[in-house]
Amino acid sequence: MTPEQDAEESSGRPNPRPQGATAGGLRAFWASPTYRFAFFFLLYLGIIAVGYPELRIYLAPALEALEDFTADIVYAIMSPFSADVRMTDKKWIYFGPFLVTIIEECTGLYEALLLGAALLAFPTTWPKALLGFVIGFPMIYAMNILRICVLLVAGRYFGHSFEFFHIYFWQVTMIAMVASTWLMWVIWVVRRDYGPGDATSGQPS
Repeated sequence: MTPEQDAEESSGRPNPRPQGATAGGLRAFWASPTYRFAFFFLLYLGIIAVGYPELRIYLAPALEALEDFTADIVYAIMSPFSADVRMTDKKWIYFGPFLVTIIEECTGLYEALLLGAALLAFPTTWPKALLGFVIGFPMIYAMNILRICVLLVAGRYFGHSFEFFHIYFWQVTMIAMVASTWLMWVIWVVRRDYGPGDATSGQPS
C-alpha cells in the first residue's frame, strides 16, 4: 500500500484529484477529432433547433416558394405518365382520387439542415465544406422528390401500404441518404487529398 492510499484509508475520504488531471482529461477529449466532431455537430443542431423557429418567420415567403417549386417539379415528373395526375392550388397534387399536399416538411429542408450541421462540424477547409453543400443539398432534394413521387404511386395503387412507406420506410431512407451523402463527401472530397490524420486539425478554415 502506498503512503497516499494509507492516508486515504486512515482519513476515510478519497484524496482529491489533482486539477491538472482534470485539465489533462479535457485536453485529451478536445484532441480527439471524433469527440470534437460530435461536440460541434450537437452544438450546431442545438443552434438550428433554437434559431430556426424564429428564422422561419422571416423566411416564410421563401419557404412558400420552395413548397410551390417542389410541387411543380413533382407534377412535371408525374404528369407525363398518367392523365390522372393533376395539381390544384399550387400545392395539392392528385393521382386519381389520392391527394398529396406539399408542405414545408416535404421539401427536404430538415434533412438539408441535418446534413449542413454534419458538414460544418467536420474538420476541413471552407472550400471543401462549401463543395459538400453544393453537392449534398441537390442530392438530398432529388431524393426527396423521388420520395414524393413514390408516395403518390403507393397511395394511388397500394393505399394499404401508404402509411408504412410514409412514416417508416422513407423516413429511415432519408436519414440514411443524409448519412451516406456526408460519408461520400468525407471519403471522396476531404480524405482524397490527405494522408491519415491530416484532415483532423480543426474546424473549417
